[in-house]
Amino acid sequence: MNYLRLYWIYLKRSFVAKMEFKMDFFIGIAGFFIQNLAYILTIFFIVNSIPSLNGWNMYQLGFLYGFTLMPIALDHLFTDELWRIAYFRVARGDVDSYFLRPVSVLFQVIAERFQPDALGELVLGIIMMLVCGPKCSIAFTWKLAVLFAVATVFGAVCITSIKIFASSFAWVYKRSGYIVQILYNFRRYARYPLTIFPKAIRYFLCFAVPFGLMSTLPVETLFFNTENPLILSGKIILISAVLLSFSLFVWKINISKYESTGS
Repeated sequence: MNYLRLYWIYLKRSFVAKMEFKMDFFIGIAGFFIQNLAYILTIFFIVNSIPSLNGWNMYQLGFLYGFTLMPIALDHLFTDELWRIAYFRVARGDVDSYFLRPVSVLFQVIAERFQPDALGELVLGIIMMLVCGPKCSIAFTWKLAVLFAVATVFGAVCITSIKIFASSFAWVYKRSGYIVQILYNFRRYARYPLTIFPKAIRYFLCFAVPFGLMSTLPVETLFFNTENPLILSGKIILISAVLLSFSLFVWKINISKYESTGS
């Protein structure tokens, strides 16, 4: 409970700081909205020139894209500070204060920054699913509802775990932004059906960097009944728990090696 109360204090402080520059606040949200909208238009032009993409029509791809934004937006909303740790904060030496407080360093990093820009991604994802869903003749059941809820929440956990793992190397090497960026960029492949990729890449996207497991497989199950929704939900929870545990283990090892830059 103390951590929840403390996080609420951090959250209010971050939100107040953001609202000091209201125009920047709304431009940030609009920027992410427009960025993703441009990518959607690219997909539209590609698919519009061919009948389908390995059996997926334009509306199904639009729904898939919308759903992939949901866990990404949740992670972006709450854990954006990990990017700053990886890219420059450790290198600048302005993180020493984290070690002087009787609170977990990882908690302080995550609580440090609330990123409302992600609301643009969240809103666009919801709009895409609402617009494309009715065009896809979806038979939504309670099992699928459970699957999509699990995939959204634990998909965000997986993305955060990947960022924790990659950013942790900044404690040793001062910068690890390139590692975060490389792993994070695999999310782009989850916007397409996994069946268009070779088997090795499909396994990689389902188990090593599981963007496909969290985003693509639930949507494939919705459209083509490829998996049992409850079993797939269990797989998602298990993989996310393993990935989070491993990432926290690596974070703990790397942060124990931290030496201040003194700058």
